[in-house]
Amino acid sequence: MVWETVESNKDSNQIKVSKRANQDRESKQRTCICCLLILITLLVSALYVALLIIFRKHSCAMLTTTNNEVNLSLQTQTTHNEVNLSLQTQTTHIPISAQQRTVGSRGKSFVVLFMKYGYDATKSIYVTSENGVQINITTSPRLEASLKSITEKHMNIPSSQRIIIPQAMELQSFRVEYKAILIETSNDVFVISHDDGDRSVGSTTHIPLHKLSTKYIVITSIPIINSTSQLAVSAIKDNTLISIRFKMKQNLSLHIDGNRFYNGDVFKFSLNRFESYQIEHITDLTGTFVESSAKIAVFSGNDCNKLENFGGCDHLIEQLPPTDSVDKIYLVPPNSDDRQTVIRIIAIENANISYMIGEVTQTRYLRKLDYFNTLITSNETCYIKSEAPILVTAFGLHSKISKLGDPTMTIVPGINQYLNYYKIVVPSGYDHNYVSIMMKYSSKYFFRINGTVINTSDIVFEENLSVGNATYNVRSIRVEEGELRASTVNGERFGLMFAGVTYYEAYGFSGNSMLP
Repeated sequence: MVWETVESNKDSNQIKVSKRANQDRESKQRTCICCLLILITLLVSALYVALLIIFRKHSCAMLTTTNNEVNLSLQTQTTHNEVNLSLQTQTTHIPISAQQRTVGSRGKSFVVLFMKYGYDATKSIYVTSENGVQINITTSPRLEASLKSITEKHMNIPSSQRIIIPQAMELQSFRVEYKAILIETSNDVFVISHDDGDRSVGSTTHIPLHKLSTKYIVITSIPIINSTSQLAVSAIKDNTLISIRFKMKQNLSLHIDGNRFYNGDVFKFSLNRFESYQIEHITDLTGTFVESSAKIAVFSGNDCNKLENFGGCDHLIEQLPPTDSVDKIYLVPPNSDDRQTVIRIIAIENANISYMIGEVTQTRYLRKLDYFNTLITSNETCYIKSEAPILVTAFGLHSKISKLGDPTMTIVPGINQYLNYYKIVVPSGYDHNYVSIMMKYSSKYFFRINGTVINTSDIVFEENLSVGNATYNVRSIRVEEGELRASTVNGERFGLMFAGVTYYEAYGFSGNSMLP
């Protein structure tokens, strides 16, 4: 019995020891597993941090590479705090290089229309490329065969090219025509048209097809006797329905296809791809609203007009930016050679609008599609700010002291439509050519034309505007005809407007009238 008891106790102790050993081993295993899991977690975290650092370094390197293509020698960063009069609005500018990607008015496809002028004129299209492109100029398959054969072209453009278009491509009013000109290029280009007659010329910057839209507001001026205001449209897709709600300065009836239209009436019609239609009237059509079922190109102006009953009569034409591409803040430079400027401000929606000329600030409330005019001399700049998008157009007048210049019409670029690089052709045949620059004062000395610092003797006007916490610099600079590259070495964006004058003749166009 004793032996059995001892043996039993012995066996029991062995079992307890064995269990304790097993428990110890399991505890150690659990500890090892926990340690292993912690180690794996630390390794994964370390790997994540390493990848994040590499990614950030790579992103910074890409950003630096992009900026270096614009920043030629200086590495300066500027914080863009938008100016304000009574409204506190801030906009963050994203650096953009037109040399790298499609921005603003640059693109690969354009529609060009030459509105009715009524006099013999040389119709030119200027195409400017950065590094050379192939270009195709085509027209509607329904265009008359002989006219089509002399209009259509295929060529290589090493840098820039002036292309002459037949006089017969000019539009006629109140008829469906096939006179839209399609320009297609292998890389991004900048396009302007120039309709130059005897002592009269009309110019406009063209908008690429991918920036076209379905809503537009017409800008014209009050015609003189025997002249008309105009608007023209072209479709880029078949079966495009177009609706035009007329707004007339004087409620004079307009006859179209046997029907009579008054202020507020709507004219509806449809066009197929690259068909065009032009309307003309003996009163101002500013505020007329154009809407379509698909993207269209819209142009407006006057066949020939003498503004303020002074000087001669000039052709006015602008391709209109869509209502969804206009801005709220504008700087309007003066015209040179003692030419005053009528500024027309039209509301896209109901808006309170402040504008400053010199030290005087005024405020106006505009209802949708209403407008007002203000006037600046050749020594003044106008700053405009609205709580809602507005469209601003500058009408240059004839010189008060010489026979230089005549009426011009130019869509003004808004501050958020500025770019940091432009390459544009300055037309030939003018006594004086000017480029007006609107930019932050802090970047004034970083501006270059054709890679060169501006010669002070070429500056014909300069003014600094302090608005809110920001100061802007506006300069008008005399330039030579031919290719012009404008840029900033620190990547700062700026506005650009061109003008040229000769005996009873002037042109004007902007470097961009679209949001980037």
